[in-house]
Amino acid sequence: MLKLEAELPKRAKLSFWPFLDLCAIGLFFVLFSSKFVMAPGITLALPEVGSSQVAISPLYEVVTVTEVKGEEMIFFKDSKFNLDSLEKLFAKRGKAPQGATLLVKADVAVSMRTLALLSELAIESGYSRVQLATEERQAVGGTFGGGR
Repeated sequence: MLKLEAELPKRAKLSFWPFLDLCAIGLFFVLFSSKFVMAPGITLALPEVGSSQVAISPLYEVVTVTEVKGEEMIFFKDSKFNLDSLEKLFAKRGKAPQGATLLVKADVAVSMRTLALLSELAIESGYSRVQLATEERQAVGGTFGGGR
């Protein structure tokens, strides 16, 4: 008569979909926070250096790479080059002197691609070592302003 059975709480059912959502969230967390995601790049095998001194080479040749107004310029033996013309110069003159080291002085704005291509070019040209040195940009203008 009073139908009190209808007032009793109903039994809860556990659905499959919330469990599947939690599993998907856990999977994304594991994948994107782990080392499964690899960053592209060049692997460099650098030698161990015991001190900050540079190894002494019998012969150094210096290449300066800088960027001016978005254009990368390469200076070698008092002349301005790009990568193609420098490659032609190295091919024209032949192999580098025996035991020569190419010192690449680069501006901080020079791209890593240019440095990598320049290093490959030096090794192909017969240099025994390639040393990289970076330089900070000097502020244009002096005491009276004029930033870069």
